[in-house]
Amino acid sequence: FVGAAFTEQNFIVVVPDYRKYPGVRFPEFVEDGAKALAWVYDHIAAYQGNPERIHVAGHSSGAHIGALLTADAGYLAKEGKDRSQVIRDFAGLAGPYAFTPDEPDLEDMFGPPSNYPNMQVTTFIDGRQPPMLLLYGDADRTVKVANLERLEQRIKEQGGLVEKQIYPGVGHRDLAAALTWLNLRGTPVLRDMKTFFQSNVR
Repeated sequence: FVGAAFTEQNFIVVVPDYRKYPGVRFPEFVEDGAKALAWVYDHIAAYQGNPERIHVAGHSSGAHIGALLTADAGYLAKEGKDRSQVIRDFAGLAGPYAFTPDEPDLEDMFGPPSNYPNMQVTTFIDGRQPPMLLLYGDADRTVKVANLERLEQRIKEQGGLVEKQIYPGVGHRDLAAALTWLNLRGTPVLRDMKTFFQSNVR
């Protein structure tokens, strides 16, 4: 449904998958994202796309992966790519950007504790990242708003480019559903993302 929503707005859309826990642990699923991005950069022209206009977006865990790829240039460097050439900008929907694992599965997925800073997007912000748009619904009970607030604050402290949109009464799944016909509230997620993406290619 995400592909359909953005295709109707004249975007060429690639929706990659990645390996999941417990089959793999961090950072392997982020590395999967880097491989997908490198493929898009190398091949999107064959689909009438522009490799200089790649917008990265994701919801929840996908937002976490996309934000790490945007924040930490090392992932794309391992694929022989320069982040500044590959990623035009990033839009994250309800991403857990700056949390500390506190449940057994998450502790196993991201551990040991000495590794936690490497899975926190805020660790890598130095002001040189592509522009970021952070979207969140204030009725979200899955991902805490502190994730957005900490990332936004860190980007601003480092002189980077960041925008945010917080939608009243919108829950975690509602934010993604706003990209479908189920958007009964009329939450302008698609409009806001499109406006952000277009502002970075002028």
